[in-house]
Amino acid sequence: MVEAGEATPLLSSKPIGTGSFDRNNAMINFRRKSIKKLTIRQMSSLIPDKDDEESAADALVEKMEYLPVANPIEGLAPLFPNGGIEPFDGREYVPYREPSLVKSVPAFPPYPRKARHRSYYLWWTNEFRHWWKSSRLLVRLGGLYVYSFDPTIAPQILILDPDKRKSIKKLFKFAKKLGQGGQLRVFVKTVKPFTRSMRLLVGGWRWFEAAPCRRIEVGVEETMAFIGNRVSRFVARGATDMLGLEIVLPFQRFLFRGDYLPYPEAFHPIAVCVCLGIIRAVSPFAASFQGSRFGRVLTRRFFSSAKNRWLPVQRIGDLNLLSDDCQEKDEANQTADLVIIARRVATALGKVQTSGDGDGEKVVRQYEALRDEGFVQCGAGSGGYAVYQFRFKSTTILLHVTPYGPSITDVMPFYLVLEFETSVDVRQQKWANSLAPISSLQLQGPQVLEGYAYQGAFFSPHHFAELKQMYDKQLLAYEAACKKLPIVSKNTRHGGPPRDLPTLKSFLEAGKRSKKRKQNTREFNELQKVVRSVAREILALMKKEKKMGEGGHRLAPKGVILYFEGLDCSGKSSTGGLVQAALEQSGYDVGMRQYNRPPTAEQRMRPWMDRFDVPGSSSILDLSQTQDEDGEHIGLVWDRGPADGNLNELSVEDKKKRYEEFMAFDRECREKDILFLKLFFVTNRDSIAKTLGKRLAQKKMARDLTTWLQACRSRGEVEDVSFEGLEAISAHIDPTDFIAFNQYERNLRIFSNFVMNTDTDDNPWVVVNTGDRYAARKALMSSFRDHLKEFQSRGQRCSPCLGPKPSMSSAKTQAIGVDEMMKNKFKSSWRHSMIAWVTLLALLVLAGTYGTRTNWDRAWIVGPTKFNISALLEGGNDDDFVNGNNVDDVKNKNIPTNDVNDDSGKEAKAAKVKNFDEESNKEGKDKNVPTIDADDDSGKEAKAAKVKNFDEESNKEGKDKKVPTIDADDDSGKEAKAAKIHV
Repeated sequence: MVEAGEATPLLSSKPIGTGSFDRNNAMINFRRKSIKKLTIRQMSSLIPDKDDEESAADALVEKMEYLPVANPIEGLAPLFPNGGIEPFDGREYVPYREPSLVKSVPAFPPYPRKARHRSYYLWWTNEFRHWWKSSRLLVRLGGLYVYSFDPTIAPQILILDPDKRKSIKKLFKFAKKLGQGGQLRVFVKTVKPFTRSMRLLVGGWRWFEAAPCRRIEVGVEETMAFIGNRVSRFVARGATDMLGLEIVLPFQRFLFRGDYLPYPEAFHPIAVCVCLGIIRAVSPFAASFQGSRFGRVLTRRFFSSAKNRWLPVQRIGDLNLLSDDCQEKDEANQTADLVIIARRVATALGKVQTSGDGDGEKVVRQYEALRDEGFVQCGAGSGGYAVYQFRFKSTTILLHVTPYGPSITDVMPFYLVLEFETSVDVRQQKWANSLAPISSLQLQGPQVLEGYAYQGAFFSPHHFAELKQMYDKQLLAYEAACKKLPIVSKNTRHGGPPRDLPTLKSFLEAGKRSKKRKQNTREFNELQKVVRSVAREILALMKKEKKMGEGGHRLAPKGVILYFEGLDCSGKSSTGGLVQAALEQSGYDVGMRQYNRPPTAEQRMRPWMDRFDVPGSSSILDLSQTQDEDGEHIGLVWDRGPADGNLNELSVEDKKKRYEEFMAFDRECREKDILFLKLFFVTNRDSIAKTLGKRLAQKKMARDLTTWLQACRSRGEVEDVSFEGLEAISAHIDPTDFIAFNQYERNLRIFSNFVMNTDTDDNPWVVVNTGDRYAARKALMSSFRDHLKEFQSRGQRCSPCLGPKPSMSSAKTQAIGVDEMMKNKFKSSWRHSMIAWVTLLALLVLAGTYGTRTNWDRAWIVGPTKFNISALLEGGNDDDFVNGNNVDDVKNKNIPTNDVNDDSGKEAKAAKVKNFDEESNKEGKDKNVPTIDADDDSGKEAKAAKVKNFDEESNKEGKDKKVPTIDADDDSGKEAKAAKIHV
C-alpha cells in the first residue's frame, strides 16, 4: 500500500487536507481533472518549484509547517479493487468512480516510423488528387477532339502548303493548341492553382503526420517531389515541342517533296498534328509521376549518404554502428535505466503469456511473476489495469500494466508505462520524453517510458506497430487466398491447402493485391535471372578448366563454404540462399550445417576450428558426390559458426588466439582451392519486427492448416497426410528470437567486433544490409561474382570490388575490444561521400531549373475580372482598368466611374439607353426604314421586309457572279456548295 504522505504523478499541485471530506466535491473535482488533464500528469505537490536548491529546501520546510500531509486519495481512487479506498486517517469510504484512462491506454495508437497516409482523410485526399489529375487529362483530350474538327480552324489547316517553312510553324502551333486542350485550355489553365494547392496540401499533411525524428527529411522529400513534378512537366513539353518542330514536321516535308507520300490524296499533315497534340497532352501527365519519384529518390539517397547510413553491401570498416539504422533518434538509449527495467518486466510477463499452454504446465499469475522481479502491486482497475511500484536508487518507479488486444497467435500483448514518481508525462509529443535530470538522483535516460511486452520482449511503439501491421497483412493475404482457392484450383489443377513453407509462400501470393503481386513477381524473375547468369558463368569456368587438363590453373573453386553469420531474423537463409541456388544450378552438391548450439565437451577438447566441417576433408562430412566426372565440386553452408557461442565470454588473449586460428583457416582454404565466402547479415530493428510479425502469422496459419489437413485425411486406417512441413513452420519462430530482439544492440556489437578482428584484404567479409531485401540480394550476387573473379586471379588483382580499403582499418595486429571499437569515430566511406555530393548537385540543378522556368510574377489565384460598366456603355475603351490599372486613369479620360452605392451610374445608364433608342429611331426614319418595336406589329413587318430585301439582293448577286445559290431543299445547292469548296 502507499505510505502516508506519499504522492503520485496523478495528484494535482493542491493537496487534499485532513479536515472534513466532501464526497460530491471530490468526485466532481476528480472527473473534471480527469477530462481536462487526460494525457498530462503533474508533479507531486510536495516537490518545490524553485530552481535554487537551498531556497527550495527552505520553502519545502516552511510549506510543510502549515500544510497538511498530502494523501494519494485522488490519484489512486480509481485504481483499487471494489471501486474505492479503505478508510484512512479518519476518512470515510470513497464511492466507486470510473477509472482514469491516462495510463491504461496509449495517448495515440502505435504507427510505423516510416508510415505514410496514416490518416484516413489524407489517404482519400491523395486519391482525390490523382482523380483530379486524370480528369484534367480527359478534359484536354476532349478539347483536342473538338478543336481538331472545328469548322473555323480545320479548313485553314487543310489548305496549307506543306512545302513551305511557314506551314511547319502553323502546323506546330495547331498541334500545340491541340495538346493544350483546344477551346478548353482556358478552363484547364483556370483550375491549375487548385491542382497545385491540392499537391501542396497533401505534401504538408504528410510532413505533419510524419514521425518527429523524420520531419526534416520528409519535408525536404515532399518539396523535391513537387519540384521534380514541375520540372518533369517542363522537360516533357519541351521534348515534345522539339520533336514536332525539329524532327517530325521537317521529315514530313521531306517526304512530301520527294513524293514518298502522296499529298493530299492519301495523307494529310492534320493527322500528324493530332498525334503530336495527343503526345503533348499525355507526356506531361505521365512524366509528372516519374519526376516526383526522381525527386524522392534523390532526397533519400542524399540523406542516407549524408548521415552515413548502411549500404546494401559494404566492408566492415565502413559499417557505422552509430547510424540511424541501429540507433533511432526517437528511441530511448538501450542502456537507460527504464529500458533495462522494462526488459525485466517483459521477461516476467512473458512467463505469464506463455504459461499453461499444455502438458500440465502451471499457470503463472501476473503479480507473482512481477513479484519475483521486486515489483509490489499497489492498485488495479477495470480492463485488467494494474499498477506496481519498484524501489530503485532510493526512489520509486511506478509500473502500469494493461492488456492491449487483440491477441497475436492467441497471446495477449501488454501495454506498459514506466515512470519515476517525480516525472511529468507529455507523451503526446514524443514517445520517450527526456526531462531535466533530478539533482538528488543520478538517473540515466528518460523519466517516462512506454511500450509493449510480448513473449518476453519489450517493443517500443514503432517496433510493435511494425510487428502488428505485418502480422495483419499476412493474415489478410491468407484469408484472400483461401477465397480464391476454387479459382486457383480450377486454373492450375493443383488445389488443396499448402503443406510446407515454400507452398505456403506461393499460396499467399495469390491473396495479395494485384500491384504487390506483380511487383513481387517482377523482382523474383529479375533475381532468378541473375542467379542463372552466375550459374552459367561457373559452368563455363568448369568447361574451360576441363579443356586445360589437370596441369592447368583451377578456375572454378573445388569447394565452396558459405558462412552465414549475423542477427536473428535478418534474412540469412532467404538472401544467402540465392548464392546457394547458383551453386546448385552450376552442379555443386550443397549441404547444410548448423552451428547455433554451444560446443560439446568432446569438441572443447579438440582445436577450436576442427568442429567446423570442410568440403571433402572432414570425416564426419556426409555429402554425396556430384554427377561431375571428378566429383570434386562440393558446397557447404555454415548457418552460424565461429563467431557464435561463448566467444564473447573469453579473455582478450583467448579471443586473439581464436582470431588468429580463424584467419589461418581462411588462408588454408585458399591454398586448397576452396572459396570461403564470409557473409555478415545486419538489419534494423524495424525489419526484425516485421520478420517476427510475418513468422507469427505463419505460425497462426500452420495451426489452421493443421486442422484443415486433419479434415483431409482418408477414412482408412493409413494416414496419407504429413504434418512435418507445418511443424517446421511452427518451429521457425521460438522464444530465442524475442530474447535476441531485446539484445539487438549487444549482439550487433559482438558480431561486428568479431568480423572486424578477422577481416583481411585478401578475403574480406561481405556485410549485407537486409533492410531492403531486394537491393541487398542484387548487391550480394554482384559481390559473389567479384569473389569468383578474385579466386581466378589468386591475388594477381585487387580484392573484390567492395571499394577501396575502409576508413577504419580492419587489419589489426592486436585484438580490438567492443568498447575500443565503439570509441573510434565512424567516418563516411568514399562511396557515401561521392553519392552525397552527386545527389546534392542533382537536387540543386532540379531546384534551379524550377526557379528559372517558373513565372513568379503570375498571381497564384486569378480573381474575377472587373469592368467599368459606365465606360463600356459610353463606348470608351477601358482596357487599362481591365488590365489592372488604377481608376484614376479612367477619370482622366472623363469617363464616369461606376459606384454600387451611387444612383448616378444607374441614371447615366438609363440616359444612354434612351439616347441610343432615339438615335436608332431617328436613323431609321432618315433611311425610311420602319423601326422595330417589341409591342408594335409594324416593327415585325419592317424586320420581315428588311430580311426579304437582303435575300433578294443576295440572290441577285449570286446570279451576277454565276454562282448557284444554296437551298436546303434543292440538290443544286449542295452541288454549288461542293463546287465552291473545291475552288
